[in-house]
Parts: sequence; structure tokens; C-alpha cells
Amino acid sequence: MGASMADAVPPPASDAPLLRLLDIRKTYRGSSAAALDGVSIEVRPGEIFGIIGRSGAGKSSLIRCVNLLERPDTGQVLLAGQDLGRLGRDALAAARRGIGMVFQHFNLLASRTVAGNIALPLEIAGIPASTRRERVKELLRLVGLEDRADAYPAHLSGGQKQRVGIARALATNPTLLLSDEATSALDPETTAEILALIRELRDRLRLTVLLITHEMEVVKTICDRVAVLEKGRVIEQGRVFDVFTRPQSDTARQFAAQMTGEMLPKGTVARLPEPRPGEMRRILRILFTSDASTRAVISEASRRFGLDLNIISGRIDAIGLEPFGVLVVAAFGDPVHVAQAIDRMRGLDLEVDDIAAATAGSEVA
Repeated sequence: MGASMADAVPPPASDAPLLRLLDIRKTYRGSSAAALDGVSIEVRPGEIFGIIGRSGAGKSSLIRCVNLLERPDTGQVLLAGQDLGRLGRDALAAARRGIGMVFQHFNLLASRTVAGNIALPLEIAGIPASTRRERVKELLRLVGLEDRADAYPAHLSGGQKQRVGIARALATNPTLLLSDEATSALDPETTAEILALIRELRDRLRLTVLLITHEMEVVKTICDRVAVLEKGRVIEQGRVFDVFTRPQSDTARQFAAQMTGEMLPKGTVARLPEPRPGEMRRILRILFTSDASTRAVISEASRRFGLDLNIISGRIDAIGLEPFGVLVVAAFGDPVHVAQAIDRMRGLDLEVDDIAAATAGSEVA
């Protein structure tokens, strides 16, 4: 008798992490640097957890260690409390049915139809043909490809190929879905559609998603929490809103700049007037993330402290459903009054940074 799709790892208690990575270390033969150097994260049931980092940060190595396509040198991978590294071959195969994976370049078999590609994991698991057919029909409906069952990958768009990849990853009813740069080969409109589909499937199927990306927009759009990876180490992690509105590391700040508009347009500082005698000039980035965002803080600072405040740039955006606003202003005035104005704004729970020192040296006039 064939294996059952119910053989996959059962979901954990709702208050326990579904996935725990404990001090994962991995060095490849011939390399002196560790690809992963003590990575520890916990992914909660039902959340979309993002791993972001530059090329070479260790993202792909990390996701391959989760399903033991790569075995860590040391450390533990715990899925629903089960240490995957201690499982024998058959038990590990069963546990892997609880993990689906979506790839950057789709990895579809050109010789198989859409339905045939989706059915492949079920065939490997030994699921009977009649059950396979019904499951494939169900998955085609889930990803919106009911009319493409008999098509071959060569006749599909990139977005359709990725929908097939997602359906195939869900074939064995996994509790954990791994996404390895699943949208980086797609155009922005298709990326938005695929991210919306992943979020919809997470909600409908009660999935947990671990998502690897180098794209800030992906993390901002879909993730609940995020870890920033650099040289094989997690240097920051937490809620997406917190990590990217109040970054603590240079790497996180650079990713955040793509989203919050932290950096100045080139040549801005050179074009600003010099301060008058007895005055100073400060270029301030002001981040609004609280109720103070409704206050007229710029006009208040100008009146109260006698400052000239020139707005250089500004934007209003949201991370998830949480709005934020960013203003970059040039503040001219008495040094004491400038300092008082900054203290006043920080007292209103605004984030205020002097960014001139960080940008002036690298600007092109």
C-alpha cells in the first residue's frame, strides 16, 4: 500500500515554534569561510518569516539546511519539535513531506504537463493514482490554473510556471513552505500576484512560510518577521516594521533606505545655502511611526525655535498595515535652538537622525 499524505510531520501546539534552527554552522569543502556561522531562528506557526541578505550572505545554504538537502556541520533543525538530523532515511523522507519548496527558476520537468509536474511528489510518496488525480485537480484550482492542466512548461508564462511550482510544493499538504527567491525571476506585476497568492494560501491552508529574498519590497509586502543575514550570521531579527524603521546594523540600514528613503538625492548638500554667521545647518531624517505623525511638528519647530526648515524630500508608506512617514529637512538656525528642536521631536516619539555626516562625503555635487 502507498504512503499516506498524512504521514508528514503533524503541526505543533499553537504556542510552540514550528521551525527552530539552533546554532546552525556549515562550511563547504575548499572554503576557509563559513557559509553559515551559528544561525539560530524560530519560525512560529502561521507566520511568513523572511530571510534577507545580499548575494553570498548564506541565504540559499540556510534554506537547504532546513530540509537537509545540505546537512549542517553542527546545530539542530527542529520541525514541530522533531530533530530532523537524528532521523533515519524513511523517517526523514516522511518528515520532508511536511516541507514544500518553491524555487527561483521553477525547476519544472519540460517533458511533463502541468498536471504531471504537480503530481510528481505524490508519485514519489507512493500515493495511489486516483488520489493523485483528485489532489492535482484541487491544487490547480488553488493556484488558478484549472485550464492549463495539459499544457507543457514551454507554453507557460513565468508567473504560470511559478504557480505550478507552488502547487507542486503543496502537493503533500506540508505545514512549512520554503520559498527560495521565488519572485526574483519575475516582473514587478507578476511578483505582486505571486506574493498575494502565497499570502492567500498561507491564510487558507494555515501554512507557515520561510521566505528567502534579497528584495526589500518582497519583505515589506508579505513578511511578518524578518532576519537579516550577513556573512553567514543573523545580525538582526524581529518584526519587519521594527527592523526596518529602527535598524541597528549598517546592512539593515541600507536595506531600509530602499524603503524609507533614508538617503539624500545626489548633489543635494552641495546645492543647499551655507548657514548665516552664528547659525548652523543640520540635515535631519525624521521618521513618523506613532500618533505624533498627526502633529504639525515642522511648523511647530519653526515657530517655537525660530528655525528655517526646508523640506528636501518626503514620503508616506506602510509596512504590512502599519503606516509610516519620512521627511528629510535642512534645519538652519541657532545651534542651541536646533538641538532643542531635535530634543522636542524625539520627545514626541519621533526618530530623528542627522544624516549629513553620513551622506555629504559620498555625494556627487
